[in-house]
Amino acid sequence: MLYAPERLKLRFHLFSQLTLPSLLAQTDPEFTTVVLIGKSFPDAARQRLTMLLAPLQGAKIVALPPLPHYYATRRAFASATQGRATHLTGFRLDDDDAIDRDHIARMRQRSEGLLRLLGPDRPFVTGSNRGYFLERRPDDNRLVRVVEKAPLGIGLALTAPAGTGENIFRRNHRIAPQFYNTFTDAETPAFIRSVHADNDSDAHASGLAEPIGWDEANQLIERDFPFTADALRRV
Repeated sequence: MLYAPERLKLRFHLFSQLTLPSLLAQTDPEFTTVVLIGKSFPDAARQRLTMLLAPLQGAKIVALPPLPHYYATRRAFASATQGRATHLTGFRLDDDDAIDRDHIARMRQRSEGLLRLLGPDRPFVTGSNRGYFLERRPDDNRLVRVVEKAPLGIGLALTAPAGTGENIFRRNHRIAPQFYNTFTDAETPAFIRSVHADNDSDAHASGLAEPIGWDEANQLIERDFPFTADALRRV
C-alpha cells in the first residue's frame, strides 16, 4: 500500500508543490533537512526524490529498515547533528504540508532566547497553532483559516542538549506541554496543512476554523508563503 503507484504519485505531487517549495523559500537557509524513507523505497522513486532535493541546501536522504517510529526518527536526527553544536533544535514536517518562509529564522531566534531564559539543560518545545488547512476536493479546493487549541505537529520543534538523542517525535504533539515547557505562537500564520484522503491522522481542527474565499486568500497567502492562492487552489 505504501508504495502503490497512485499513492506515490499523490505524495510526490504534494511534496513538490507544497513541502519542498516552502523549504527552498526559507529566509534562513542554514538548516539541515533529513528525508526519512524505508530501505524498500522503490529505486525509481528514490532517484526522483534525489533529483527533487538537489536544489535544497543541506538536504540528505536517510533510508532505514522497518523500526519502531521513535527509534527511526532518533537515527534520522542523529545523522543531522553537528559535531560542534551544544544543542540541537529539530522540527517535524510531513511530506504533504508547508511552513511559512520565515519559519526557520523565527525558530532559531526563539530557541536562542528561550535557552537564555530557561537555561541550557532543560529541553523545551516551540511551535505554532495558527495557519491554514488546504482541503483538496474534486470540485474545488477549500482554504480554512485555523487557530488550534494545542500546538500542531507541522514545524513543531524540540531544543535539547546535543547528545541526548531526544527529539520532537518522543511525545505526541498534542500533549507536548504536558512534558515540556512549550512556547506556541497564536498570531503568525505558520503552516499549510493539506487535507486529503491519504492523511494518516484526523484532519479535524481542534480550535477556531473559518473558511475563507480565494479572493480574500490572495494577499494573505503571498504575504507569508511562497505560493499564490491560485496555485493552492489547483494543488
